[in-house]
Amino acid sequence: MLRKLLSQRKSALTKLIAECKACISKAPSGNLLISTSHDIPYFYHKKPDSARKLLSPKTQLPLISSLAKKEYYSKIIIEAEAELEALNNLLSIKNRQSIAKVYENLHPEKKRFVKQCEETHEASLEKWETMPEPEHEPESGKYYIPTKRGELVRSMNEYKIANALYDAGIPYKYEFPYKAVNGKILRPDFYVHNINTDQTFYWEHFGMMNNPQYVMNSFMYKISLYEAGGIIPGKNLITTFSGGEYELSEETINDMIQTYLI
Repeated sequence: MLRKLLSQRKSALTKLIAECKACISKAPSGNLLISTSHDIPYFYHKKPDSARKLLSPKTQLPLISSLAKKEYYSKIIIEAEAELEALNNLLSIKNRQSIAKVYENLHPEKKRFVKQCEETHEASLEKWETMPEPEHEPESGKYYIPTKRGELVRSMNEYKIANALYDAGIPYKYEFPYKAVNGKILRPDFYVHNINTDQTFYWEHFGMMNNPQYVMNSFMYKISLYEAGGIIPGKNLITTFSGGEYELSEETINDMIQTYLI
């Protein structure tokens, strides 16, 4: 999540710098100088290698405005470029994972005496992908829709989510068992891994929200069990919905992926 916010800020700064430079390129040469006498401001246009020239606010207001904006945008560029450089350095550190790689570069015998502080993304992902499933009874129901990755899913909404995850390069497990606090084994639609933050999320799609019995027996039941185990919507549980006239859109799915998983 933090990486996404930093990347969004980087994009905003890049856009702002480009807009400011475009405005400055159309501005007249020179600078705006202001002096005050008896609380009355006097505006001067100072060009390079020439004396300042008094400007009339009545007849030369566009020039005064343009020079004022030029100075403002020039100062904005200086501050924005400094912040952008800091963001690039921070994002670069995150990409290098220098702390995580300290352990990898140690002599194997030395590793015996230390506890690794931080794993590389690759090591974390490998551990996540190879984790054993908890004991559970096979889930009943039909699996008949093949996804791009090759597994069979139950519904078109699961099909759309699975394919969107696959297209975005997001590691996921379909119906990976979750043992609730009451011992009940739930089968969340997806268990997903954010490779940038090493965070994991469960993703449940509730597909019959227009059915009151489904809302009570499936939605509310599952949400209460998840919350009892610390699996909270918006924190580590992604939820999407459909039912009746409301269909799950690709835009909603991609928004969830962008918000939580990239």
